[in-house]
Amino acid sequence: MTNQVESREVLNSVAVETQAVAPIYQKILVGIVEGDSSQEVFGTALELAKAQSSELMIVTVIQENLRRNLDLPIYSEITGYGSIYTQEMVELEEKLIQESVEELQLWLKRLTQQAINEGIKAQSDYTYGEPGRQLCTLAKKWGADLIIVGRRGRRGISELLLGSVSNYVIHHAPCSILVVQH
Repeated sequence: MTNQVESREVLNSVAVETQAVAPIYQKILVGIVEGDSSQEVFGTALELAKAQSSELMIVTVIQENLRRNLDLPIYSEITGYGSIYTQEMVELEEKLIQESVEELQLWLKRLTQQAINEGIKAQSDYTYGEPGRQLCTLAKKWGADLIIVGRRGRRGISELLLGSVSNYVIHHAPCSILVVQH
């Protein structure tokens, strides 16, 4: 007991100055998908990049073939496994995919411009593949200090079946991660 009192006295007699050391992130990669929660994730990335004078890379990874995400009326009449696409159907599908990519590019351009308007050096891009893996690969190639991603809050079977981008990134990222809960 005496040693503990003496230790406290020694600590109290020494002027100990502590400073909180916050990490400085020079390059922040933000993985974002167009939707309701994207503004929250993007807003968090903007605030942090602005506070630390960081460079921002805004990235969307398209997981599936765009064809699966489009509700195309041309397919509503097709049944069976042996259906044959007409040339017009293929051309329409290509046109709709191109329009979707153009809309995505415009959205990313608006986000990039918003960051630039706030004095942040920013760029954006999109790619295809498995989102978690692509974000980790890009973070390593670009030299990111931090990855910011959103999390929908899936649990149990839905997370097992649908996967979790944030979970993959947490376990495989080459840098720090910030997960924004939706």
